[in-house]
Amino acid sequence: MTRISEADAELKKSLALEGDAGVKIWRVSTQPNAELAAHFLNINPPQGAGEASIAPRSDGQFDVFYLS
Repeated sequence: MTRISEADAELKKSLALEGDAGVKIWRVSTQPNAELAAHFLNINPPQGAGEASIAPRSDGQFDVFYLS
Protein backbone atom coordinates (compact mmCIF):
# COMPACT_ATOMS: atom_id res chain seq x y z
CA MET A 1 0.00 0.00 0.00
CA THR A 2 1.38 3.38 -0.97
CA ARG A 3 1.22 6.09 1.66
CA ILE A 4 -0.91 9.02 0.54
CA SER A 5 0.74 12.39 1.00
CA GLU A 6 -0.91 15.11 3.04
CA ALA A 7 -1.27 17.25 -0.10
CA ASP A 8 -2.89 14.39 -2.03
CA ALA A 9 -5.29 13.65 0.83
CA GLU A 10 -6.23 17.32 1.12
CA LEU A 11 -6.84 17.49 -2.66
CA LYS A 12 -8.88 14.27 -2.58
CA LYS A 13 -11.11 15.61 0.20
CA SER A 14 -11.53 19.04 -1.40
CA LEU A 15 -12.49 17.58 -4.79
CA ALA A 16 -15.03 15.32 -3.13
CA LEU A 17 -16.54 18.30 -1.29
CA GLU A 18 -16.73 20.46 -4.43
CA GLY A 19 -18.64 17.87 -6.42
CA ASP A 20 -21.32 17.14 -3.84
CA ALA A 21 -23.03 20.57 -3.56
CA GLY A 22 -23.78 20.10 0.14
CA VAL A 23 -24.67 16.40 -0.01
CA LYS A 24 -22.36 14.29 2.12
CA ILE A 25 -21.34 10.85 0.85
CA TRP A 26 -19.56 8.05 2.71
CA ARG A 27 -16.16 7.32 1.18
CA VAL A 28 -13.39 4.88 2.10
CA SER A 29 -9.60 5.14 2.09
CA THR A 30 -7.32 2.24 3.03
CA GLN A 31 -4.32 3.21 5.15
CA PRO A 32 -1.35 1.00 6.10
CA ASN A 33 -1.59 1.55 9.88
CA ALA A 34 -3.74 3.16 12.60
CA GLU A 35 -1.49 6.21 12.97
CA LEU A 36 -1.80 7.11 9.28
CA ALA A 37 -5.54 6.42 9.37
CA ALA A 38 -5.95 8.95 12.19
CA HIS A 39 -3.66 11.40 10.41
CA PHE A 40 -5.78 11.11 7.24
CA LEU A 41 -8.90 12.05 9.20
CA ASN A 42 -7.24 15.15 10.65
CA ILE A 43 -6.05 16.57 7.33
CA ASN A 44 -8.02 19.66 6.24
CA PRO A 45 -10.90 19.62 6.37
CA PRO A 46 -10.80 17.49 9.54
CA GLN A 47 -13.66 15.11 10.14
CA GLY A 48 -16.12 15.99 12.90
CA ALA A 49 -17.86 13.79 15.43
CA GLY A 50 -19.87 11.04 13.73
CA GLU A 51 -18.28 11.75 10.35
CA ALA A 52 -15.68 8.96 10.36
CA SER A 53 -14.91 5.42 11.42
CA ILE A 54 -11.72 3.35 11.30
CA ALA A 55 -11.93 -0.43 10.89
CA PRO A 56 -8.99 -2.86 11.06
CA ARG A 57 -8.60 -5.31 8.18
CA SER A 58 -7.33 -8.88 8.33
CA ASP A 59 -4.21 -7.86 6.36
CA GLY A 60 -3.10 -5.37 9.06
CA GLN A 61 -4.23 -2.26 7.20
CA PHE A 62 -7.11 0.01 8.19
CA ASP A 63 -10.18 1.11 6.25
CA VAL A 64 -11.09 4.73 6.96
CA PHE A 65 -14.74 5.51 6.29
CA TYR A 66 -15.42 9.26 6.16
CA LEU A 67 -18.12 11.69 5.09
CA SER A 68 -17.22 14.19 2.43
